[in-house]
Amino acid sequence: MSDAELVIGAKKILYERSRQFTPEQTLETIQDLKSWIAEELAFEEGASASFGRVLSELWHAEYLDQLPPLLNRFERLVAAYYVRRGSVAALQGFCNAWRDGVLRRVLQFAEEGPELNDEGHAPAPFALLASGSLGRCEQTLEESDRCVLVWKSEETTGYFEPFAYRIIAILDQYGLIGKEGAFLGKALWRGSLEKWEHYLSGEVQPPDQPNRLETVADLRVVCGDEAIGAAALKNARDFLARSRDGQELHDLAREVSEQPVALRMLGGLRVEKTGDHAGCLNPEKDGLQPLVGAVRLLAAQLDLETGPTLERIAALATLGVFTGGQAERFSAAYQVLAGFKVRREIALEQPYLSPAALAEGDRERLKEALESVRQLQRLLRCRFQGKERTGQGSGT
Repeated sequence: MSDAELVIGAKKILYERSRQFTPEQTLETIQDLKSWIAEELAFEEGASASFGRVLSELWHAEYLDQLPPLLNRFERLVAAYYVRRGSVAALQGFCNAWRDGVLRRVLQFAEEGPELNDEGHAPAPFALLASGSLGRCEQTLEESDRCVLVWKSEETTGYFEPFAYRIIAILDQYGLIGKEGAFLGKALWRGSLEKWEHYLSGEVQPPDQPNRLETVADLRVVCGDEAIGAAALKNARDFLARSRDGQELHDLAREVSEQPVALRMLGGLRVEKTGDHAGCLNPEKDGLQPLVGAVRLLAAQLDLETGPTLERIAALATLGVFTGGQAERFSAAYQVLAGFKVRREIALEQPYLSPAALAEGDRERLKEALESVRQLQRLLRCRFQGKERTGQGSGT
């Protein structure tokens, strides 16, 4: 529902109710609404001001040691906001802006490293791009996925290699990259534009690297030189265009469509039978990830711009890939599964939950969300299998 529809609906409800009220009751109801709106407005203005202050302090931080307390303040702020509003999209919006700001400031700290350049700035233009959750503008409280650092020419690699390691060292020190942070290649791809183009032109993906199709499909520029960032994105889109009917994309589609979902064959919730997580399931690994991955692949196949999963679902519905009902179910599934993820992060818990510990309504919503993921996987499988049969038929 859009903002305008929400306001119109509220006015309609108030009008219908006021037809049954006396003038005194109508006035009292409107005054109560006015007080409630004033409270909500004060909360939103306060949250916006607090967030603005912490972002400003981040940008003006003079020392790296100032980052941890700012990070703690931000996490408390965004957690309190989510508890009040329960909006996944709002939390992601705050986290996107915060993580973008952190990366910009970290790059500036890295440039100021005296062991790299006494002048305190890079000798050539560069750009930083984000992929994964941050690239899709779906960042939450946990670490983001892979980034890409691209510079203009090979001639300045001698500067940018230690520059990249300094970036990773800072991010790793303050817990801003994943468990594989020590492995630079997985956390931060880096190279000149020429090397980036060569990486994307290779027929076979380099070993021990995150899937480049997934990386490229979620890519967006965070900061740096606009021309370098635009060139890197153009190379990425050219790669996706070349891959649209290629084996690499079809193999990834098969992998995503066959990814396990936490449902039994007959539709009940599937939980771990043994081990530390017996009786539990992982709604992120066995629900949210295959949903996001399937939508990403369908969007890439149709050359849609990088964006949040919900926007991609809406765009795919507009193009006729999903029916209106399917789009609603897939969007609702995303909200449910992403909501579990956010609440788990706020509570500092592991990504496992026991269905038996859930309220009946939450358990049913989880089951419906996972059923929608399984339906989406079937749709993805049928779409790509149809492409394969068409390709095989045209080759005979």
